[in-house]
Amino acid sequence: MKTHSNYHYKSRWKRCLAAVFDAAGGVVRFLYRKIVPKPLVKDIRKILVIRNDHIGDIVMTRPAIRALHKKFPHAEIDLLVAEEAVPLFEHSREIHQVIPTRDGWFSKKSPFASQWKEFWRLVRFISRIGYDMAFDFRGDLRNILLMAFSHIPHRYGFGVTGGGFLLTGSVPYDRTIHQVLLNLSLLRPLHAAQDNKLLPFEYPRERSEQFWKGAGQEQPSTNLPRIVVHLGAGTAAKRWDTDSYRALIQKLDSGDRGQIILIGTEAEKELLPDLKLNTIHMIDLRGKTKLEDLPVLFDVCDLYIGSDSGPAHIAAAQGLEVILLASGTNDIRVWYPWTELLHILQHEVPCSPCGLTDCPVDGHPCMEKISVEQVLAAAELVLKKFRNR
Repeated sequence: MKTHSNYHYKSRWKRCLAAVFDAAGGVVRFLYRKIVPKPLVKDIRKILVIRNDHIGDIVMTRPAIRALHKKFPHAEIDLLVAEEAVPLFEHSREIHQVIPTRDGWFSKKSPFASQWKEFWRLVRFISRIGYDMAFDFRGDLRNILLMAFSHIPHRYGFGVTGGGFLLTGSVPYDRTIHQVLLNLSLLRPLHAAQDNKLLPFEYPRERSEQFWKGAGQEQPSTNLPRIVVHLGAGTAAKRWDTDSYRALIQKLDSGDRGQIILIGTEAEKELLPDLKLNTIHMIDLRGKTKLEDLPVLFDVCDLYIGSDSGPAHIAAAQGLEVILLASGTNDIRVWYPWTELLHILQHEVPCSPCGLTDCPVDGHPCMEKISVEQVLAAAELVLKKFRNR
């Protein structure tokens, strides 16, 4: 098994440690394979897909899951995700079971002991199911160890944090291609069909009525374009200025440009707590929408405006036009929402991509240099498509 030296660790000592770990493990694996041959890929009945990180990352893994389903149509595919993401995927026809991870598996704030307690709980749970094959699309040593300790015969992943010798199938981690394509590349050793289309999320028909009733609102019936605005983001570094959002909402609200629907968590409502909704063309659903409600809402909307976040990726999946206010945190060419209906607004800065959660640069230029006028102009171009329909 070939391992790859393209480790993702920023610190040199971690890269060296991973290299030593893989070198020693590679020797052991070579000797082991002299005695026990590599298992053949046949009679695959149970497959585990591990994607227990961020919502956008999980969304961009869905084309690969569909490709797996086509390759092994009679196998049961289970999905291991963060607990908050479970309801979003529980009605996907390609997925047999959605398994939650708990106790801040990927949270830096979670105690080390708590993370490893969850690790061993998952090992026991997964071992009892008896998977034939598993995939880690993140490229995380913990996930590789999870597959190995759970005695899964066929283990596929990216060896970019160490542990590549524990994988039975791997490809190089290409940092230059979009995440959807990178995820699909992991299936190349299996010769799976490479269909990169992102399909809408599925949900029961009655979910729509339940959502609007629970939100205390009637489903929008106006002929005006419906514009979703999300003020929040996963980190402060990805968030646009609240005063800019206020000015944008006020301008969109004038002149009957469309019906504005605000979304976000209860905490994100505090970003603009004093926002005055003066017209019948505005609906405030902040604090009233769960993650699994977003496909229901987006299916009756036309345009999404917001930062790089999980909801933006869900909006792309549901077929909305997306105006993305992109920060310099990530290389947006690799992480953008997977849709042709995308309009990226970004101010390039020399410190991008920084990977930081909070911007240390005075004025947060990568986001603050995106003007209200730019966003409004992009919205006007999109809204022309929906007027007089």
